[in-house]
Parts: sequence; structure tokens; C-alpha cells
Amino acid sequence: MRLNFIFSIALALLCGACLPEPADIGAQPNVVLFVADDQGLFLGAYGSPSVTTPNLDRLADQGLRFDGAYAVSAVCTPSRAALYTGRFPARNGCDGFGPIGEGVPIWGDLLGPAGYRTGLIGKLGGKPLERFQFDFFARTLPQNPGARSVEWYVEQLEQFLSTDDTRPFCLVVNLRDAHYPFPLDGAPTGKSDGPEDPHDPATVQLPGFLPDLPEVRQEFARYHDSLRRLDVTVGEMLKVLEKQVPAEDLLVVHTTDHGSPFPFAKTTLYEAGIRVGLLARWPGTIEPGRATPALVQLADLLPTFLNLAGAPTPSDMDGRSLVPVLRGTTDTHRESIFASHTSHRHKPDVPSRSIRVGDWKYIRNFDPDAVFQNAVMLTSASWRAIESAALSDPVLAQRVWDLQHRPVEELFDLAEDPWELTNLASDEAQADRLEDLRGRLAAVMEQQSDPLLVE
Repeated sequence: MRLNFIFSIALALLCGACLPEPADIGAQPNVVLFVADDQGLFLGAYGSPSVTTPNLDRLADQGLRFDGAYAVSAVCTPSRAALYTGRFPARNGCDGFGPIGEGVPIWGDLLGPAGYRTGLIGKLGGKPLERFQFDFFARTLPQNPGARSVEWYVEQLEQFLSTDDTRPFCLVVNLRDAHYPFPLDGAPTGKSDGPEDPHDPATVQLPGFLPDLPEVRQEFARYHDSLRRLDVTVGEMLKVLEKQVPAEDLLVVHTTDHGSPFPFAKTTLYEAGIRVGLLARWPGTIEPGRATPALVQLADLLPTFLNLAGAPTPSDMDGRSLVPVLRGTTDTHRESIFASHTSHRHKPDVPSRSIRVGDWKYIRNFDPDAVFQNAVMLTSASWRAIESAALSDPVLAQRVWDLQHRPVEELFDLAEDPWELTNLASDEAQADRLEDLRGRLAAVMEQQSDPLLVE
């Protein structure tokens, strides 16, 4: 009886208020999906006034902005595995930097038979390499010359579009910006609408999860430079698309794999780690200048494209089609957001799971005795400055301690505390809410057959 009850809760939480997929889809559109690296919500369209992202802001003005979009994980490979498979980590086999599980269908396995010519430009961010079947595959590695070159991306797009193949296409463009290391020369491209001087550390707007320290400002300004080059790259590719593909036949989507590469963000399940920008433009189908509060996840993108192709979505996918949201027939999609972190490149593993329901966020950490460490702590000037400042700042010292020594449970009121600075898990007034969210997370983990299932 209890298992049936838990399973029913899990299904409701995972699907939420997803509507039945519409039967009247019409002709298959061409699809281009831009996936930035480590961008989080840092676009002007999401209220970051000091970033220089005019092309992406224009895309938002011309289409739909999702205000409740989330990655499944704040680590590149498992986040992208969920995007490529429509399945959460426990069900696609990739919960760290390992491969997608054998027998799990990947992107081209489903979109090719659905009638699409598939392509990838840029980084892959997935394993094993031989499982990724694309009709056009222009992969770049970090050490390749021009790995972040605007010209290289434009050249590859022109080559992709030069074919005589009459099938509609579904192209993924995985950009390497704004991943660390950040440019030290302002990342000039020669293609921006305005001057490309390095961003001024004194004028950048820091997010609330970072302390205002000179070294943090300096590094965040260089991050701004990388974001500007990202924006220019997307803008130049959009120019090519707009010349060669009829606008009403082209769905353009832009997102990122997870949050920014700064302390308290990337590789954590805090909002700064898993909340992402998501934009969609499709003239004639998507009403321009609209924003939706719908809770969605990157695992929903593959089912969306399958839906547009008129192909069925496998019943064991965790993702659900966003077509009703794109068309404006609903602003509701999921009741909750589930996120997962198990492993990254730095030991020990400190796995965690989280669930957001309404304005409340619950995180369960599974190895509180381990000392958490990630790449940001090893490479970031911001982290070194934060550690130093914490020696004389008790509040900051507690945040540093909690990041390295995770509490067993964390509870946040996102309406009152959007930067998750105050853990309410020990607040007696929230005992019932804590118990409820604890049970909801356990239900989803049981539905997922998660190896870390809370007993």
C-alpha cells in the first residue's frame, strides 16, 4: 500500500501538470539548440544589467523566456546526458563523468528515425563517443585552436546548411564559453555592436550568492568577457540562419548546461548551480515577448523535439514535451523540480539530491562527514579570496564551512531567501514542511530506483 502511494506521488511530482501531447503538430520545424557552458541566468533578459548579451536579449524579446527552467545536475556531463536522453541520471546511467548506460537511446537514435537530419557543432560533453550518431559532427576539444572562435562556429554552420538533404534538421550547437578559464584580453571578436574593452570590475553586478570582494569582482568581470563572446557567437550564427532558413520554419532554443563556475554555484544543487536560462523563438507559433513561470527541466527538450517530429515519446522518459507551453496554451508543466549530484572529478564524492515544490527547496546530503571539494575551489581566485575573508567574517566563515561540510538536510524559502543563505532545516516552525519535502524527495528517488534511496 505504501509503495503504491509513494509511486503515485512520484509520478505526479515528475510530470506535475504536464498536458497530453497535442496531436495537431503540423509540419516538422527545423530546430537549432544552442547550449552555452556554465551560463546560469547571466543574460540581460534575466535581469543581469552588467552583462553584454544583446543578441540573446533580442532572442528573448522575439520569443519565449522560461523563468522556471532547471538543469538536472550542476555538472556538465550528467546534465548533458539528461538532455541527450530525456532521462534523469539514475535512469540514464550517467551520474558523474562516466558514460550513458548501454541500451539507453541517445539523441540521434530517436531523432534520426523521426525524420530529422541531425548535427552537432562544438563540444560533445557525453560518453561513449561512438554512441553519438549525428549526420553532421563538427566536434571541438578544449585544446583545439579556435575552440572558442566565432569564425569557426559560423563556418561549421554554413557547412551544415550547405547540403542538398531535404529533411528538416535538428542541430545542437554546444559552445565552450563561458567555461573557465576566462579570457584575460577582454575576448575581442571584432563583431560586437559596440566597443569590446574588458568589462570593468567596478561596474559588474555581483549576484547575491557571492560576497563583494575585489578579487571576486575581477574574476566576475572576466566571466562577463566570456559571456559577451558567447553572445556574439550566437548572434553571428543567427544571422546565417536568418538568411538561409525561413523564420516560420525554424525553432531556435538557447539554454546552458548549469550555473556559473563560481563558489556556491557549479557542482552544487543550490539555485545558482541548477537554475538556467531557457529561450525559444519560433515566429508564427510562439508569441514574441512572452515569459512563462512554468517549471521545466532540460530533460524536457528531447521529448519536445520528438513531439514536434510527430514521433512518440518513450514511456520511460522522465522528460515531457514543452509544446503546450511553447504554444501558449498553458503556463504549467511540472509540480516540482528534482535535481541530482553524485560525482565529479574531485574526491571524495559528496552526493546530494534536491526537490523544489512551490517556493520551498529541500536538499538531502548523503555524506556529511566528507569534506566537499570541486574544481572551482582549486582554480578560482574568488574562492581563495572568500576563504581569506572568512577568517575575519563569522557569517561568511559559516557559509564556507557549510559548503565544505554539508549539513545532512537543508531547507530554503526561495521567496524570502532567493540566494539560499539561511538554512531552515532546524527551524521548529518548519518541521511539518521539512517532513513533507523529505517524503516527496524519497518518493521521486524510489520511482527512479536511485541507489541513494532514503530508507
